[in-house]
Amino acid sequence: MNQTFRALAFVAALAFAGAAGAQTATPAIPDLKGTWVGKGEAIVDGPAAHHPPGAPARPAAPFRLREETYTISIVGQDGRRLWGTVSSSQSASERLIGSLATDNKTVYFAVGPGYVDGVVTDANTMEICYRHVLPGSAVVGCNQLVRQK
Repeated sequence: MNQTFRALAFVAALAFAGAAGAQTATPAIPDLKGTWVGKGEAIVDGPAAHHPPGAPARPAAPFRLREETYTISIVGQDGRRLWGTVSSSQSASERLIGSLATDNKTVYFAVGPGYVDGVVTDANTMEICYRHVLPGSAVVGCNQLVRQK
């Protein structure tokens, strides 16, 4: 009887481990190619490509509060590696390169002088935040991007 109990406990443990593994499975690598658009909010110190002095802003002495619409075009993807451009009404296209983390949801980009970190929330939505710190210029801003159909 003791051996039967052990065997049943072993089978139950295997079934539980299988069910737990199924719940935490890594999603497939998403296809992120396309045009993504969204309006972001940023706080700016000094000049920046997408936030030049004189662009519409509210003062937050000594900083500026800006809203800007961005277009990210992901033109290529090889596995988790991505490339394309980012543009706004204040700045022409800048190169964008990036990668998905192994969870296939977290994205990391390098763009211009800064970095973008984000999360793919569904097939057509990303939440991203940009930041850079340079001599005389700093920007932090977040945005929800929606893929255009």
